[in-house]
Amino acid sequence: MRTYYSKVAAYIRLSKEDEKEGESESVSNQKELIKKYIEQNNLGKFEFFIDDGYSGGNFERPKFKELINEIENGNISTVITKDTSRLGRDFIETSHYMFKYFPEHNIRYISILENFDTFNPNGVEDMIPFQTIINDWYLKDTSKKIKSVRQNKMKQGLYMGSTVPYGYKRSEENNCKLVIDEYSSEIVKRIFSMRLDGIRPTIIARTLSTENISPPSIYNGRNIKKTYTSYLWSVSTINQILTNQIYIGNMVQRKFDKVNYKSKKKIKLKQEDWIIVESCVPQIISKEDFDNVKRMTKNNDSRCAKGYSYLLKGLVVCGDCGKVMAVRRRINKRKIKEANIETYYCCSNNIRYRHGVCSLHYFQEQKLNDIVISYLRDTLNKYANKKDFKKIGEQKQRNMCETQNINNEIIKYNKKIDNLKEAIKNLYVDKVNNLISEDEFIELKRQIEDDKNNYIEKVTKLNKMVKENTTNSHLIEKKIKEFLELEKINKQILMELIQKIEIMKDKKVKIFVKYNLD
Repeated sequence: MRTYYSKVAAYIRLSKEDEKEGESESVSNQKELIKKYIEQNNLGKFEFFIDDGYSGGNFERPKFKELINEIENGNISTVITKDTSRLGRDFIETSHYMFKYFPEHNIRYISILENFDTFNPNGVEDMIPFQTIINDWYLKDTSKKIKSVRQNKMKQGLYMGSTVPYGYKRSEENNCKLVIDEYSSEIVKRIFSMRLDGIRPTIIARTLSTENISPPSIYNGRNIKKTYTSYLWSVSTINQILTNQIYIGNMVQRKFDKVNYKSKKKIKLKQEDWIIVESCVPQIISKEDFDNVKRMTKNNDSRCAKGYSYLLKGLVVCGDCGKVMAVRRRINKRKIKEANIETYYCCSNNIRYRHGVCSLHYFQEQKLNDIVISYLRDTLNKYANKKDFKKIGEQKQRNMCETQNINNEIIKYNKKIDNLKEAIKNLYVDKVNNLISEDEFIELKRQIEDDKNNYIEKVTKLNKMVKENTTNSHLIEKKIKEFLELEKINKQILMELIQKIEIMKDKKVKIFVKYNLD
């Protein structure tokens, strides 16, 4: 049987921006204020939950999550903060905890400076929603100011990234200025030199791994989940170094930006929106060498673009390590009169690292094509017959109409959900302006929430129906018909029928298809 305790949770939050406000916002000041209030009001036993260095717009704070967990376990009766902005600055999230989550869990919430106490209404509660809107505006304004300051520093050629580019280190005089790192800069020079000698990025990566040279993520001590391959150089890392303008002294920043001040999600910006400052960093590579490497890469890309598109490339994976297998071509010296170029699928992990990462097993490309196509033709011919296709087409037409109707319903319900969300926001404003009473507000909000949850449930069910419709067998059967009628098999139809092909070390082939033939 669970034991319930009547314990007060004294919650404290301080962000880096709050620190600029002075001692009044400090952790020690908040602690002293809350402790004094608890003692004066005889609130009893209490525990501090402190999130130092966390924004009010972010509710993924470790101590706040711990507090919520304590509430769920029945160990907390009261939550107390210096003011509502310490709980959070996001209007929707903060309102959710104050007016929905805490009441539903019978939690008393106290904001000292605003004289707000959910167990002792005194009229202040009518102004609290308005106060949370002000806190949200503050968050938005702060976000704009921070972004503006960061962009101005970028335009001055100051480095605002969290991870220093390989080959550089932060200046001891100014944390936002970069100076050359003696050791790693020599590795960068060597990478460019090897590439200018015609050595491919794959071989460069393999050479550096063989010599046990730490790659950038390890050398810079990044907090990453380390695996065996984390200590090995990858082709992508080599290519990033070979194309990074910082090595010729140009600082390129702001390639990505957040969707908005409340979201952590980032989007890639157009190149014209990047902030590029030339000749602001000490050069490691000459512009001539950098341009020559760029030219080599461009020529190589154009040659690859004109090359042969392998029929199963991207579908073939190593059965031991799961890595997509690479295509390699080699000369068969035993064939003189015939075409002596043979193509093989090989384990890309082994090709790249050669450090005991998987084993060198391969399979001839043309032979694999023949096996896969033959297998598909045999199995599909056994399954399909001409008289079924008319029925399949009719069923497909019916399902398409049904799916369209369902999608129209989803659009309709989503619009209603958006309207109800807006209605809830307007209710808060009406309550603040005394257009509706507290009781009317609670009742109207409950009705709107019920309607919204009802529509959300309907949308979930309809989405499930669409998914079931789109995965119906008639779509697969259409592809089967297409495949059997094609004289020359193309890559597109294979991608739609095959999930993956595994090549085992003993050269066994496993074909995984996207359909189920009972």
